[in-house]
Amino acid sequence: MAIKRAIRFGVAAHAVLDGGSWRTLARKVEDQGYGTLLLPDHTNPQLAPVPGLVAAAAATTTLRVGTQVLCNDLRNPVIAAKEIATLDLLSEGRADWGMGAGWLPSDYEGSGVRFDPPGVRISRLKESIGVMKALFAGEPVDHDGEHYSVHGVSGTPKPVQRPHPPLLIGAAQRRMLRYAGTVADIVSISPAWESRQIGPYPPSVTVEEGMDRQVGWISEGAASQGRSLDDLELSLVVIPASVTDDPDRVLDQAAVANGVTTDEARRSAHILVGSVEQIADTILERRDRWGLSNWVIPVEAADAFAPVVARISGT
Repeated sequence: MAIKRAIRFGVAAHAVLDGGSWRTLARKVEDQGYGTLLLPDHTNPQLAPVPGLVAAAAATTTLRVGTQVLCNDLRNPVIAAKEIATLDLLSEGRADWGMGAGWLPSDYEGSGVRFDPPGVRISRLKESIGVMKALFAGEPVDHDGEHYSVHGVSGTPKPVQRPHPPLLIGAAQRRMLRYAGTVADIVSISPAWESRQIGPYPPSVTVEEGMDRQVGWISEGAASQGRSLDDLELSLVVIPASVTDDPDRVLDQAAVANGVTTDEARRSAHILVGSVEQIADTILERRDRWGLSNWVIPVEAADAFAPVVARISGT
């Protein structure tokens, strides 16, 4: 029987806040029972992830802090490893190391970085993660690869968590999800493209079938390295997360935004709408079906969602 991981919750923050407000937010979500505060990595208005997370860690005592996710193409792996190790050191071992291949064209256009085809970006991500893992070991690294060349660099400082902070990879499609299954500690699953209406193209599978396939791809990747889903924590970002006594209106809006029908929105793993009791029961059901135990809530919904956190966090 598969391991049933305890439910935990995170908050995904995006807005730019002044220092006092940011520290207040970190303390508040910690007090509300959230386990992790996460920052993305884009060129649009937001805090820079690593210094922002260092400040959040300094303002709290138990809250984990993490990147969800660093855009690999915006960073050299030697510098990224040093930043993540520093975050882990200064947070006393409370960092999550999130990495992604990059997907938002405006990040590339605004920074002058070439937006290569997906296969190239994924290849670069894989090589970067390998270099960063070697650097986290603290020994001198010599690497000549397709995308990076590193010579005689020792990773310093060493991260507190060994062999490295938990590696989170976010993905939606087969190639990346299989890869995540081979190396990640946490896999953040984005909605399946095949289960959504995209432009004139209707969905080819139901929302449940889409999630079944995604979890299956992760499992395939894990098995190829002698691992299983029990070795991984499965996560997703909930959009929307709405505690309401009028779910139909919110579900109608979510259906349009996500390219699904209202009934599919109600059944989608990435959408949580209803009363505190209904949402708590739904999370437990989805944990039992798919192993989804790490639920990330947009910061705008964190206050309203706090009763759900109090009800089932750690269950």
